[in-house]
Amino acid sequence: MLVRLACKIPLLFLLLSLRVAGAEIEDYDRKLAHQEGKLAKTRKELAQKRKEAKNLAKKEKSFLAQLEDVEKRLELSQALIRGLAKKEELLKGSIAQLNENLKVLEKDLGKRRNGWSRRVRDICERGKISDLELLFSSQSLPQLLSRERFLALIARGDRMYLQELSSQRKTLLEEKEKLRAEKLGVEEAKGEREKEKIALRRDYKRRQKLLRKVKLKKANYAQAISDLESSSQQIQRIINDLQKQRREYLAQGSFAAQKGHLPWPVVGKVVSKFGRHLHPVFQTVTFNEGVEIKATLGSEVKSVFAGQVLYEGWLRGYGRFLIIGHGWGYYTLYAHLSQTLVVKGERVKEGEPVALLGETGSLSGPQLHFEVRKGKKRLDPLQWLRKR
Repeated sequence: MLVRLACKIPLLFLLLSLRVAGAEIEDYDRKLAHQEGKLAKTRKELAQKRKEAKNLAKKEKSFLAQLEDVEKRLELSQALIRGLAKKEELLKGSIAQLNENLKVLEKDLGKRRNGWSRRVRDICERGKISDLELLFSSQSLPQLLSRERFLALIARGDRMYLQELSSQRKTLLEEKEKLRAEKLGVEEAKGEREKEKIALRRDYKRRQKLLRKVKLKKANYAQAISDLESSSQQIQRIINDLQKQRREYLAQGSFAAQKGHLPWPVVGKVVSKFGRHLHPVFQTVTFNEGVEIKATLGSEVKSVFAGQVLYEGWLRGYGRFLIIGHGWGYYTLYAHLSQTLVVKGERVKEGEPVALLGETGSLSGPQLHFEVRKGKKRLDPLQWLRKR
C-alpha cells in the first residue's frame, strides 16, 4: 500500500499543477469554437454578397444601390478581418498556455526518467539473485511470506511507474501536436486576413469610383437624391409602425424639456444644416431632414437622451442606422454608422455610446447624419442640441 501511494504522489502533484492550466485551455477552446462559428457566418454572408455582385454586374442599378452593395461587402469584409484578428489573439493565448503546460510536463517527465534510470541501475547492480537471497534467508515461514508480499509490491510499483511514465510521454506528445496545430492556425488566420485586406482595398476603390461618378454628373446626383428621398419616406413608415405598435420607452424626465440642452451625439463640425439646400454646381434644391456632423472615422456616437433602441438597419443613402425612442413620440436617428454597439430593444442612457461612426451611405466621407422627430414631424436638431 505504501509503495502504491509513493508511486501515486508525484502524479497527483502533476495533475494538480496542470488542473488550472487545463481549465484555461478549455476556456480558450470554447472561445475559439464560438469565434470560429461567428467567422463561418461572416464568410458565408460575404461569399453570398460577392456572388450577388457578380450576378447583378450586368443589370442596370442606381448609383446608391451599387454603393449599398459595395458598402455591405466592405462592412462584412471589415467584420471578417476583425474576427480573424480576434481568432489570432485567442490562438496566441492558447499557445502561451500550452507552452507553460509543456514546461511542467517536460520537467516532471525528466525527473521520472532520472528516477527510473536509478531504479534500473539498482536492479542491475543487485540482480535477481538478491531477491532470492532475501527470500531464502528468511528465518521463518511468516517472514518468508512477508518478504514475498513486499517484493510483489515493489514489482507492482515498478509496473505502475512505467505505465505512468508511458502515459505522461503520450500526454506530452499530444500537447506538442496541439501546439503545432495552434501555431498553424495562427498562420492560416494571418494569411486569410491579409487576403481579405486586399479584397477590402479593392472594394474601397470601387466605392470611391462610384462616389466620383455621383458628384461629377448631374443625372447621377439626381438619381442619388431620388433614392435618398425614398429612403427618408421608408424611415417615416418605420416610425409610423413603431407608433402603431406603441413601441416606445418612457424615459425618466421629459425629452421635450431638454430642448436646447441635449448633448452632442458626436464630437465634430456641422457641415450641413437642417432645411433646404441649393447645390452650388447642379442648382438642384434638396431638403436635409437632419444635420451632418463631420467627425473622425470610428468616433463614438452617443445617445443624446435616455431611451430604447427601437430599430437597427440599413437604407440607401443612410447606410447603417439606429432609431432610439425617448417617449411621448420623440425619436432620434443616427446614420452613416460603421458598427452598432447596442441591439434592438436595449435601453440606453444619455451619453452612452451606441455606435461607431463610419461612412456607409455617405457621399461625403465620414459624417454623422442626425435627426430629431416628433411623430411625423421633422425637427431642427440644432434647436435641440446645446449651444457650443
